[in-house]
Order: sequence, then C-alpha cells, then structure tokens
Amino acid sequence: MEWLALREQAARPLLESGWTLLYSGLTPSRASATLLDPSESQQISLQIPTGETAQDWELWLEACNRQLSVPLRQWLESQGIEKSTLSRLTGNHPSGQDALKLSNMLQVARLLQRSIEAIETLAEANGSQLVLHLAGLGPNS
Repeated sequence: MEWLALREQAARPLLESGWTLLYSGLTPSRASATLLDPSESQQISLQIPTGETAQDWELWLEACNRQLSVPLRQWLESQGIEKSTLSRLTGNHPSGQDALKLSNMLQVARLLQRSIEAIETLAEANGSQLVLHLAGLGPNS
C-alpha cells in the first residue's frame, strides 16, 4: 500500500492546481496516475515502479491539443506567467495551423517546475530518480 500513498502524494500538487485525475492503476510492476489539465490541453502520466529493486519513476508530459487553449493560458497566467511568454507558447501562426511543438512543451515543463520538483523529491526519497518524457503534436515530436 506504500506505492498507493506515494502515487497520491505525487499527484497532489497537480490536483491542487486544478488538474483532474483521469486514471489511476496498480499492477504488479507499477503504480500509475494520469491527470488532465483544466483546459484539456496537456496530460501528465506518472509511473512509479513497485518492484523490490529501485527503478526510475517516469513522468510523461503530453500535448492533447494542437495549441494551448484559452483556459490553459488563463491558468498559466494565474500562476504568474507573463503574457509575452504565453504568446511564445501557443504554437500559433497567423494561420492558426501550427502544432504545439516539442520546444513549446519544454516551456510548459518549466512552468510546471514546482510540481515536477515535488515529484522528483519523492522519487529521490524512495531511492529512485525521475525521468521526464515530453511529447508535442508536431511532426517531429
């Protein structure tokens, strides 16, 4: 049951920031949780190994829409992100057709730094490290 408590503790910073728990599971090899941001533009999946030997915790940050949606932009703004930074993150081209690229996802990861650091601290306290995976929606993501 220790893994369930760790999974809940790792998800807490995101849940307190308005993210929604989509799925949580427990298998013989891992405890996992998948969360969706308030605007349904980004998804985070956390996988915590449950084996006896220490393995890496994995955190996947994935784009769910082609651009940051207005609610996500507003949420990021409420977290203190400047509008000029948000303009660079939208993936917007005047045609509105550009995909949310991996470079944009790096910026989103930086904006979620506190939550990611909290999860990393938990992983380290349990003899593991956190591995961050990013996936945008561009052709090379």
